[in-house]
Amino acid sequence: MGDQPPGQAGPPAGGNWNDGGVQVVGSTVHGPVAGGRGATVSIGGGAAGPAVPAGPEGLRTAAEALRAALARLRAEQPGAVSEEDAEDADAALAGILDEAALDEPREGPLRRRVRTVADALRAVAVLAAAVSGLEAAFAALFGQS
Repeated sequence: MGDQPPGQAGPPAGGNWNDGGVQVVGSTVHGPVAGGRGATVSIGGGAAGPAVPAGPEGLRTAAEALRAALARLRAEQPGAVSEEDAEDADAALAGILDEAALDEPREGPLRRRVRTVADALRAVAVLAAAVSGLEAAFAALFGQS
């Protein structure tokens, strides 16, 4: 687009603009995408997101939020997540909530359940940030970065 004179309203000579959506050429996009003039995508909680409590409470909060988001998605958009993946993720999230409620949550079982959730839901764009939040809460609980 360097061939375009300042203030010209159209695409450069021999070029074209995609002015109404998302265009991906020669690659694959995994995760949230926005298109059109002024479109933006926010990933993660960022400064605007609520503070997540530390320790097991943070993991419980992240698991509850993801479980609620999964339930909403399944109700509003049947088929957005395969039944098998949704059931695996929901069972793993229930296990995370049970384990995180213990006086001393065990790292191994939690790690396996967090991985199950991530494997099942990471490719679902609208849940990707919540999956990342769950992984971050797990890492924070066990002092990992």
